[in-house]
Amino acid sequence: MKSLIALILSLSLSMGTQAMAQETEYQFGVRWSVNGFASSLYIQGIMLDFTGVASNFDRRQPITEYIKAGNNTVELNTWIDGGYWAEDQIKASLLYWEPGQNPNTEASTAFEVVMMPGVEDAKPEIVSADPAAPLQPRESDIGFTSNGRYETLHISFTNRQPMPTWCWEKGDVLRDNDATRDSLAREYRGLHALFAAGNNDALLAAASTRTAELALASDTPEEYVRHRFSYDMYFDNPDVYQLDDFPEEPMTLNLGADNRVAWLTTQGVSVPIVFSHVGTDHGATFIRPYFIRRDGQWEICR
Repeated sequence: MKSLIALILSLSLSMGTQAMAQETEYQFGVRWSVNGFASSLYIQGIMLDFTGVASNFDRRQPITEYIKAGNNTVELNTWIDGGYWAEDQIKASLLYWEPGQNPNTEASTAFEVVMMPGVEDAKPEIVSADPAAPLQPRESDIGFTSNGRYETLHISFTNRQPMPTWCWEKGDVLRDNDATRDSLAREYRGLHALFAAGNNDALLAAASTRTAELALASDTPEEYVRHRFSYDMYFDNPDVYQLDDFPEEPMTLNLGADNRVAWLTTQGVSVPIVFSHVGTDHGATFIRPYFIRRDGQWEICR
């Protein structure tokens, strides 16, 4: 009997410890900075940011909904005319914080990687790392490469925290062919028609999966997420925002997340659905949905 009681106590203590260890489910972000380069940022092969002109900035963005348990990748692409200088730096760090904390002021740095692209034979360096953080760098899979058009700081890391299985992990594996592109183009054309009709409710209904997962990732009500993604601002101000015509030329199919996420582009990273800013030469708002396909149907995932 004493042995049985001891076993029960041991199991109870073990289960209590595991529960305490998983009590805090952190939210995650990425911070990146460049000094004088054009750049683009991808996570799991999905584009999060594009700055096509040489810029100086230090940005951060929540990415909980793009992080899975286990191995993850972030890639920061940079390019510049004339080459890099010795003092140039490319920085990227992964952040984490508790729900309710302000990620702009209270986030902790899991690790930071710095690359000096203008220094001969330089390699990315992990300049700080928190061994207690849920995100840990995979040092053997961090590198800096060039394809002749741009350079890529590739960062691989492990997430030790359990996570939901997100929609971008659940989609069918897509083929990179004309049939996939043309099918997705029809889906885009349908969305464009909803934008042309000013049908905000239908647009938000089409993105219900995105709404539910962003609410889960940010620990906020779905109604708040729907309000944040409302398009009424564009519809209510036609003197400021003008929907461009849907492009007729063939578009380019882009795939990410192990070929489970798809989106279309026209020229460069331009997209089929664009609101031009009236009275400006180049001002525009680009609508960038990311799709998966399940059971033969396209679905907005991000």
